[in-house]
Amino acid sequence: MFMTISAIPLVAVAGLYLLLTILFLWGTLRVKSSLPGRNMAKGGEKPSSTCHPPPSASVHPDSTEITTAQQKRMPQETRDGVAWEPFVSVIVAARDEEDTIGRCLHSLVRQDYPGERYEVTIVDDRSSDSTAKVVGDFAKGSPNLHLFRVLSNPQKLSGKQHALNIGIKRSKGDIILITDADCVVPDTWMRRTVQSFADEVGLVAGFTLLEGRDMFARIQTVDLLYLLTIAWGATGMGRPTSLIGNNLAFRRKAYEDVGGYNGIGFTVTEDLALLEAIRDRSNWKIGFIADPSHVVTALPAKTLSEFFQQRKRWAVGGLKIQAFGLFLLITAFSLRLLTTLYLFLSPFRAGLLSFAMLGFLAAAVADILIASRGITALKRKDLLRYLPFLTPFQFFYQSIIGISVLFGNRTIQWKGRRYETDSM
Repeated sequence: MFMTISAIPLVAVAGLYLLLTILFLWGTLRVKSSLPGRNMAKGGEKPSSTCHPPPSASVHPDSTEITTAQQKRMPQETRDGVAWEPFVSVIVAARDEEDTIGRCLHSLVRQDYPGERYEVTIVDDRSSDSTAKVVGDFAKGSPNLHLFRVLSNPQKLSGKQHALNIGIKRSKGDIILITDADCVVPDTWMRRTVQSFADEVGLVAGFTLLEGRDMFARIQTVDLLYLLTIAWGATGMGRPTSLIGNNLAFRRKAYEDVGGYNGIGFTVTEDLALLEAIRDRSNWKIGFIADPSHVVTALPAKTLSEFFQQRKRWAVGGLKIQAFGLFLLITAFSLRLLTTLYLFLSPFRAGLLSFAMLGFLAAAVADILIASRGITALKRKDLLRYLPFLTPFQFFYQSIIGISVLFGNRTIQWKGRRYETDSM
């Protein structure tokens, strides 16, 4: 009797995990069969905007039917025969990025978008290295590249929030694009993003993959792809819950409607907080692009410690999300924790090993299905060989981080700063 009763929680959570997987996969298909943002966020009256996309801007957010030739030069969108190219502002908050920001700048100035229709604003967030000098030297040959330096930081915002807030205020674009200083964006990034802003869409997210060919870097890439595929599917379900802040775009009007970062307040996950604010406090809809021509590449964590700090920061921010998002976190953590617990108890209780294997199998099937969907959409079949490592890796780090965040210290150390988040 004890064994039967004790098996119920794991079997129930495993079944729920598989059901959610089916819903996420359905969500990715639902985005593909609709106009940008149609199923993606809070409903309501269609907001007015001074920035109107053309009828052909109903390109599916996850369209992958783009050839290599098309990626080289994407066609211009038109409205009444006139090219629709809204002014775009790219904001990059940089802190101690002298070794990486150069390649980021090179990718931003070679965009398949008219140079006179966009600007790049770099906000140096009190770097202790030569980041500002690297940007300043680069700006001499790029008239649409601007550098601002942060000298102080208000207590009510995190360092990155404050830097981004300054950059947005100093910029003039109708569409704001955000990326990080260690990222490289594709040549078609701006144009592909702009194409996804139908009239009702206020924010658009996308995929980021990681560089590096060593095993640790590739496993991180598959893990990140898995997480972002869930974000894509949740958006298609009409319940956008997450995104990544280095491939993010939003209307200035949508940002102002929620009061900007000053209206949002302090958070260590400013990208997620902005998504939630626009989703919950406005009538704007949320879009998600799953397109090879829109994928941003970033650098992986160099060490396991750095990786854990990053994921811990995401987990702490995730505790503040809406009920559905928190439900997803708890379900995933519960499956991993219960499976691990049953495994450790199996020598002392007959039959528990079988249930532990069942829990692991359910997680593996679900994880591989989700990750495979993202791999297929982004045409990265080279990552398929790393799928067998995904579930063991997630069991390892998610169990540790889950216990740490729920029952331990929530202090975050990031970019040389320390944030006490227990009272967030």
